[in-house]
Amino acid sequence: MEKTDLIEEILLKNFRYTLVVGEKNIFRKLSQIVVLATEANSILKGMLSDCKNGEFLDSGMQEIRILENKSDEIAFEVNEDITTGAVSPNAMEHLLECVRVADDIVDAYYYQSRELCRMHQARFPYAEEVQDVEWISVFESLLELADKALCKVMEILSIADLNKILQLRREIETLERKGDDIKDKGFDTLYREAPNMHFLQFYHYSELLHKFDDILDCCEDLSDLVLSIITSILK
Repeated sequence: MEKTDLIEEILLKNFRYTLVVGEKNIFRKLSQIVVLATEANSILKGMLSDCKNGEFLDSGMQEIRILENKSDEIAFEVNEDITTGAVSPNAMEHLLECVRVADDIVDAYYYQSRELCRMHQARFPYAEEVQDVEWISVFESLLELADKALCKVMEILSIADLNKILQLRREIETLERKGDDIKDKGFDTLYREAPNMHFLQFYHYSELLHKFDDILDCCEDLSDLVLSIITSILK
């Protein structure tokens, strides 16, 4: 039996944990940040569908900026709740990290929206060549994976069934691996096409690939942190 399987078996046998009121409230507020991330995901998908429309891109960026500001406000509020002793001391460190990771996801969407706007202003619009259409398809595939992963994270934050949490964690891990495969193939294409690209195009595609991958990584990190919180409470 692998070490991870053994840990899961031990947790399942000893799992008797019930979140205190403070921890439930924090998980609820973390879910609010994840909801903002799913909204940003949808807006960014729309921005990718019309990357030559400067006004549309700017409008999308401003919408995501509002979501990012809301995320910051919730994160600040949750951090105060945690540090004022509303949770188990054993779980405090991991809960603070949960807040940071969740907020980072919304930040990543805002960064991507700004990157799309900057690229348009640099007069390298999408859909001018076949390669641009292909890149949009790659990014849309990563957004679809991110949307699924975010939904699973929200479910993890709303349940107390360890079996289900472990299952969802594995499903998120699978989505993250699929994202890695898409990202790696994207970089293979990027370096192959680099001699025929402006350096701004190369940087643009590279940054988007990294940021989409960061979102999936953060979803996996959040699921791992929830398990770490459970482990801390069991101690």
